[in-house]
Amino acid sequence: MIRNIDVDLLRAFLTIYEAGSFSHAAERLGRTQSTISQQIKKLEDILGREVFLRNNRSVSLTTEGEVLLSYARRMIALNDEVFGRISKPDISGTVRLGAPEAFAAHHLPDILVQFAKSHPNVGLEVHCDLSHHLADDFERGELDLILIKRDNKTKIYGNKVWREGLVWAGQGKEQFKMGDTVPLVLSPNPCVYRSKMIDILDKKKIKWKAVFTSSSMTSRIAAAKAGLGITIIPKEMLAGIHGLFSLGENSGLPALPAVEIDLIVNEEKASDATARLAEHIIFALENNPSIGQAA
Repeated sequence: MIRNIDVDLLRAFLTIYEAGSFSHAAERLGRTQSTISQQIKKLEDILGREVFLRNNRSVSLTTEGEVLLSYARRMIALNDEVFGRISKPDISGTVRLGAPEAFAAHHLPDILVQFAKSHPNVGLEVHCDLSHHLADDFERGELDLILIKRDNKTKIYGNKVWREGLVWAGQGKEQFKMGDTVPLVLSPNPCVYRSKMIDILDKKKIKWKAVFTSSSMTSRIAAAKAGLGITIIPKEMLAGIHGLFSLGENSGLPALPAVEIDLIVNEEKASDATARLAEHIIFALENNPSIGQAA
């Protein structure tokens, strides 16, 4: 017996996961909560497994739901791509994308090259800045789509699409001794990396001082390589930077928490080109094993 899964059921499943509840998913999809519940029941009946663990406050994925998640994203993306390419083959316009410098430098080039090849009539304008600045630009309508680092000061949230592992990095392991004041190479406020460094050092009662501050990632890396101080950097980037080394637990520095990246788009105002780029980014992150797995 051939069994098929309706993409609409998968879309309801994915929206519940991203929205965090059945009620919020219903609002996003413009349906009643009972309709959403019926769709999930039908999906679970088809699979013969429960995909959500439910309680009064929130929902979470079962083990089977975790497996389904990546397939659901791929199937929805492929479904939408087919309709998009056939129904609207001449999609055009300009998309203004904002992203943090580290993410843009390390991951965006390949993703955007692939998008440009499949959508030659769409122009891309990429703006790199601190996450809080990007959020402000987005709220002013100056950007159509943003990827931002999430922290406790974040004002707007979107779909969590990536998890960025961080490491302390410097010129060498003997750069300073335990008990010394830690020399920091920082971004200016308001920077998520800066907050991560300072908050965790203060929490562990480790003394620190700012020795070099720059909004340029290239300048911060150069300062750290020269031995002016230490900084934090995405784990995935470190291997490609000659002369900069990870400072592990033996350095006396505390482990750094990962940073979550949100993709935010105004779905009500998004053009076809913006919506397509958002789908492309999510699909690329989901299906590239080197992206989104560093923690």
